[in-house]
Amino acid sequence: MNRLYIASNDKIWSSKKKFTSNNDLGNIVSCLYKNYRVHLLCRKSNKKLNFLIKNKSTHDELTNINEKKINLLLVSISPYNCFVIFYLIFLKRIKLKGFVYLRSDGFLEYKYRYGILGYYFYYFMFLFVKRYLKIISCSKFFTKKKIWFKKSDIKNKDKTDFLYVGRFKKDKGAIYLANLFKNQLKEYFLTVVGTNKKIINKKFYSKNINYLNSISDVKKLIKIYDSSKIFILPSYIEGFPKVISESLSRLKPIIIFEDIKYVVNNRKGIFVCKRDEKSLRKTINYIFKNYKVIQKEIKKSYFFTKDNFKKELLMIIKNEL
Repeated sequence: MNRLYIASNDKIWSSKKKFTSNNDLGNIVSCLYKNYRVHLLCRKSNKKLNFLIKNKSTHDELTNINEKKINLLLVSISPYNCFVIFYLIFLKRIKLKGFVYLRSDGFLEYKYRYGILGYYFYYFMFLFVKRYLKIISCSKFFTKKKIWFKKSDIKNKDKTDFLYVGRFKKDKGAIYLANLFKNQLKEYFLTVVGTNKKIINKKFYSKNINYLNSISDVKKLIKIYDSSKIFILPSYIEGFPKVISESLSRLKPIIIFEDIKYVVNNRKGIFVCKRDEKSLRKTINYIFKNYKVIQKEIKKSYFFTKDNFKKELLMIIKNEL
């Protein structure tokens, strides 16, 4: 069986050959482990993470690789991943063949976080990586993205008006969202899932906002989706967010803002509005007045599946390696 090294900026936690990571890395490994002997080149986490990598893999140190040529899949472009390539090529004298999988637009991400210097910093990393690896982009090569949920047995038990699932970070719009519901949309109830409540500043707490820690159990997460009326994604930057596919699979209308309008991808049930109270309230009122009609339209949408993601990723890699 061929070896495939996967380098990722994501951290992994290991104990007795059991690995945990974030969700994306586990999904990628699950696509490839039957066809390749997977070796992970990742930073170590000091604590157990949410998602178990169920498939047999090994966690390797860069210094222990002594092959002349390796197949490499780089997950995103980052300083750590650039270091991996530099170390393997220039210090270990290893020939690389493989891909870099881009999950989001790094140019926009670095520009948003670090300004124009961040944009050019990413540009130079991009040129460096592109010189040695081919590019797989979820927005160009993939039109079908992984999704956890099925469109059946939907039980609408509304407990919250709005739901957000994701990290509580500025570029994800979570801080903007918390301030919005605390100061302007006080009559609505918001549930935020995905961040350790202990690290959220108390100034973001409000009677109409409920913060929940990350949920890795699929059945529990499905119940959270089903108990909400509208999913709201306040991100300033995104690639192809899985939460949109998950929300639509549970027939939940979605509100996004103009910054990421490109993620609509001709799907029904996704509403784009401006980042101001007037536009947002107009969109909310429209959704509530036409809720059942919108759900019927969502059913007509194409649902991106996890199985399709696996097949396409494996096909691309097998054809080239």
